Amino acid sequence: MHVFGPFSRFPLAAERAYNVNEAPLAAHERMKARVGLERTVLVQPSGHGTDNRAMLEALAALGKRGRGVAVVAHDAPLHELEALHAAGVRAVRLNLYTLVGRYKEDPQALLDAYARLVAALGWHLQLFCSPATLVSLEAAIARTAVPVVIDHMGYPDAALGLGQPVFQAVLRLAASGAWVKVAGADRVTQNSGRLRDAVPFIRALVEAAPSRIVWGSDWPNIGFHPRKQVRDAHVLAHRELDAGELLDVLIEAVPDPVLLKDVLADNPARLYGFEAP
Repeated sequence: MHVFGPFSRFPLAAERAYNVNEAPLAAHERMKARVGLERTVLVQPSGHGTDNRAMLEALAALGKRGRGVAVVAHDAPLHELEALHAAGVRAVRLNLYTLVGRYKEDPQALLDAYARLVAALGWHLQLFCSPATLVSLEAAIARTAVPVVIDHMGYPDAALGLGQPVFQAVLRLAASGAWVKVAGADRVTQNSGRLRDAVPFIRALVEAAPSRIVWGSDWPNIGFHPRKQVRDAHVLAHRELDAGELLDVLIEAVPDPVLLKDVLADNPARLYGFEAP
């Protein structure tokens, strides 16, 4: 999930694709309590750029129940990463999707640079990109020396079925060692409007790599936008989906209680380094 603000202390970055309302940790904690979730992985949202302070404040409040995925420059100094590690960060996010044109470098060069950056701390790299970019990076991801987590199932279009090139690439990568986050059922079913259309995709991923699939709420579920630099004061509403409904989709896709526990608890415990309860 993501936290935003408070903007009086942690303003949005100048380079961003949206204006949004604040999304505090307290609201997320209420949602977690309703559906029975205990631990939280905070992912730095693109709207805050490389200013991780809002996420770090929320991490401090969560203590041992929280871990973080930060956004940093590809040449961030080691002492900066070590400070993030001490605060509970265990990964870096490379987001090539949200703001088109943010990165001028070749995607493969960026992937390699960030992989080198996180290797020293034993972190993983979370990758969010368009389907076309992911297909072009398949070979590079497969040979990356650090664990790579593919966000939002690779962002397939559920209407195009399991055979579409990006999803087949994700299945191959998952089978050969990549991790996949099955957050974003609402995103891959955006064209159909039926969350259940994500079930075959989640099921196929769990069959391909049951020990490397993790789930996420993606709260506060940022609204859809044109992925361009924001030029006005329009505020993009959070969609704040029903996390219980998202979990129902996961349960339909993964009815085996042992596998479900892997996806919801045991796999993320290993990936993010949560301490044993």
